[in-house]
Amino acid sequence: MSTTPNELEFLIRYHWNRHKGRIVLVVPVILAIWIVSSVFYSIEADSQGVVLRLGKYSRTSEPGLHTKLPYPIETVMSVPVQKIQTLEFGFATTAAGRVTQYARPTAEHKIIGRMLTGDLNLAFVEWIVQYRISDPKDYLFRIGGGRTSELGVRDLIRDASEVAMRKLVGDASVDEVITVGRDRIATAAKLELQKMLDKFEPGIEIITVKLQSATPPEPVKDAFDSVNRARQNKDRVVNDALATKNRQIPAARGNRERAILEAEGYTQLVVLEMTGRANAFLAQLAEFEKVPDVTRTRLYLETMEEVLRQVDSKLVIDGSIRGLLPLLNLNAAGETPPLSRRKGGAQ
Repeated sequence: MSTTPNELEFLIRYHWNRHKGRIVLVVPVILAIWIVSSVFYSIEADSQGVVLRLGKYSRTSEPGLHTKLPYPIETVMSVPVQKIQTLEFGFATTAAGRVTQYARPTAEHKIIGRMLTGDLNLAFVEWIVQYRISDPKDYLFRIGGGRTSELGVRDLIRDASEVAMRKLVGDASVDEVITVGRDRIATAAKLELQKMLDKFEPGIEIITVKLQSATPPEPVKDAFDSVNRARQNKDRVVNDALATKNRQIPAARGNRERAILEAEGYTQLVVLEMTGRANAFLAQLAEFEKVPDVTRTRLYLETMEEVLRQVDSKLVIDGSIRGLLPLLNLNAAGETPPLSRRKGGAQ
């Protein structure tokens, strides 16, 4: 059953008259809620807010609760200035974690990673660029503009990073790119990339540029792997030699110091002993000069006592006895003949 215009008008008037008081009360409440929600806004701790007044930049808000004019007079765009963002070149990560999963290389990845080195060799280079937003205003309005600025800035960083990396790889040899020069190239790429971006003022700060991998082309990969193994063996031999050197040199120095200390101690001992002997001799000389005869006799007795102490058998012979030597020669055993035999022989 269809409703005629007169009936519809009657229904509207009927319900309006019946609920007029409630409608008049609800409308201000809804209006107040809309005004409050559009006047107050909050910015997260890792972000900054860019306030636009009628579409034009007005101010930048720090983290916290703030107020603004109601929408659509003023609008707020939150920009994550503390967030570290990453761009990958030559590869793509599908899942990060303890075991990172990578996507299969595409034709675009191979084109980006394939580079010509300074010695006219090919190398496949993979790297990442980490950056953060340093100036929200420049980030939003210098490149791209507004909410599409993220895509414009990322494209700018990609193009500038490829230019900087190809320039540095083109100035280096393939050995430097693959092995010893990776850190130097990464550091130089960061400086070169920041310098290029500053010309466009995109409000971006480059945090780091890191070479993930740099490999030679497949036909010569085995040869480069052999060279790397040879370098590793050389480093191992050098480290072993340095370890042996660091172990033996301190030991040799310790032995040298010990020998020097022993020699110095022996020198002091000999000097003290000789000094004591010299002082004893000088004391004896002084006594000898006072009483020469007595001192001479004492020295003679002390010397004879020292000599006789070292003799095993001793003979005491009377000086008045004659002809003793033939008798002693007959004694082959070297024993002293009895006194009676010595007297009989003398007779």
